[in-house]
Amino acid sequence: MAFSVFPWNLKSWRSAFSVAGLPGIALFCLLLGAMLQVEDLSGGGAGHSSAAAILLIRTPAIVIAFLILLFKPRVAPMRDTDLRLGYLAFAGLYFLSTMWSQIPIQTLGKSAELLLAGMVFFEASRGQNAIARIEGLRQITLLVMSLLGSLAVIGFCFRLHAFVQNRPGLISSTTAQAPFLSGNGLGYVASALVLVVIAEWQAHRLRGSVALPQLLYALALFSVSASRTSFGILLLSVLLVIFKRSKVIGILCVGGVGIMGILFSTEIVTRLQGHQASSSFVTLSGRTVVWTAAVRQFQQYPLLGVGGGVGGKTVISHIGNLYLEEMSSLHNGFLEVLTGLGIIGFLLGTALLVIASFRSWTAWNLHPEFAGTYVLIIHVWMTTIMSTGLLGWMGYEVAIFLCIITNVDLVRELARPPATIPRPVRWSTGALEPRRQAAG
Repeated sequence: MAFSVFPWNLKSWRSAFSVAGLPGIALFCLLLGAMLQVEDLSGGGAGHSSAAAILLIRTPAIVIAFLILLFKPRVAPMRDTDLRLGYLAFAGLYFLSTMWSQIPIQTLGKSAELLLAGMVFFEASRGQNAIARIEGLRQITLLVMSLLGSLAVIGFCFRLHAFVQNRPGLISSTTAQAPFLSGNGLGYVASALVLVVIAEWQAHRLRGSVALPQLLYALALFSVSASRTSFGILLLSVLLVIFKRSKVIGILCVGGVGIMGILFSTEIVTRLQGHQASSSFVTLSGRTVVWTAAVRQFQQYPLLGVGGGVGGKTVISHIGNLYLEEMSSLHNGFLEVLTGLGIIGFLLGTALLVIASFRSWTAWNLHPEFAGTYVLIIHVWMTTIMSTGLLGWMGYEVAIFLCIITNVDLVRELARPPATIPRPVRWSTGALEPRRQAAG
């Protein structure tokens, strides 16, 4: 399969869909439906999505994905310890929360997306060449991310109004955004692409001459993003890749980064703050304010929350701050699930993420050829801490996480020793012949 993060590489698209089959088309629809959302800030408040976008994009995408998955519904057998079952339990609780949700229609739609995403991977992991199909699904996910990131940067280069954000980045006075991708989101997308290319190259699945142009492309996307968090993701993940390659070099790099951070701490903080007010910088652009409000709401609904996918919206709609009411979420997946599904959903989702992290680390040691998949687990962690991430609702982070856990499940299955079945005893007539002669 021809791997590439270039969205214009038709061979990469073709090979990915060819390997993944119908589940690949279903995932493509789900990703477009989840990512091509336009915020409606004309009075909806709390970051409500445009009704037109839901009607014309999201709903048709869900229906098409559902029909595709029903064409040949075949679910792979799973063991009790498989992470896919843990994901199914989480998505099932999300669906059941429709019964007590404060906005039932939104919880129902988001839970349907999570369940359908799970079905994509349940079907793809059945039969022979399952790991190759999961690799195909990962490639489709990365290409969709890359495509939308490229469109955001193209609009920024042409200085289209909706694609330019008057917020300084790490190296530019303005940054790129899009109606379907925020400046932070572009940074998350670019950092994921950088990590995968580096890991694929270190695993010797990409030649240096092929990896370098893709790496420069991903860094170009990253250079015009407005995400400080994505810089942290990139730094931590690259250090992790180096540590996996050589523990000595990894420790030296971590020490070097730490020393540089101490020596130039003032300059780094000034650069990260940019033209942002000190109060806004200290509160992480208002995140800590809404996080505090989220904890207060959790105390009112501690067990099961207010419904999957609507916890953050409920918090923000009652916060009493016009600026913060324009936020699309709590910017923290753990608090989204805590307010939406209560302590039960929080423990289930957190346990799933922690176990997946440990298993990914072990699988990375045993199967370094899949480093390009396992390296993304730290990306999932960071985006869940600082954005919606895995535990909010359907997005590319969910698809990435499903790629990770399905690969881990399949690799663990292949590592199991084959069951020893007693073979039936077959008596040889030749062995009985001497006895017959002696009897004669």
